[in-house]
Amino acid sequence: MDRLKLASRLSAALNAPLITVVTFIPLIVLYGLDQAALLIAITSIFGCALPLIMVLGLLKLDIIKDFYAYDKETRFIPFLWTSLFYLLGVISLILVSSPPAVTALMTCYFVNGIILMLITFKWKISIHAGGITSPFTALVYLLGGVMLPLLLVVIPVGWARVELKAHTKMQVTAGAILSGLLTWVQMSFYLHSIFI
Repeated sequence: MDRLKLASRLSAALNAPLITVVTFIPLIVLYGLDQAALLIAITSIFGCALPLIMVLGLLKLDIIKDFYAYDKETRFIPFLWTSLFYLLGVISLILVSSPPAVTALMTCYFVNGIILMLITFKWKISIHAGGITSPFTALVYLLGGVMLPLLLVVIPVGWARVELKAHTKMQVTAGAILSGLLTWVQMSFYLHSIFI
């Protein structure tokens, strides 16, 4: 397999919506097993299914030219819709009295999405890197150092994005570091001050 094909497959397999589903499941099992089916449905619909359906719709309407919205100028619309889905996810989780950890993580997705969207107006920060680092940082915050090796996944993701010429090393690094820091600060704030 050549490098570009490998990079493309890594980008597809480790994109943010798919990682969202994988991240929420252990939290739901640990903190909300009694309503697991409902919580998995909410987080999967608003964190994965609707964002993917929206991107496919935008592709069909020719509003974006490729699945990852490589062109900085076309990234605003998918960002806006995805952030809206995350907000609806937060509201839904609050309405069903979701465990604080689950609601806090969905809120991180929403806030991080808005911040990265604003940055995208000026600079093409890596959403792939942020989409890996943010949820895995939340797992480290909640479950401890045993989860730290998960953060190493950002290395092949970063390599893939640079190899595909979708981002520079700086854009990948900034996406990873900013999303990780934002998530850590938010999880602490939400779990000590908001979702108690």
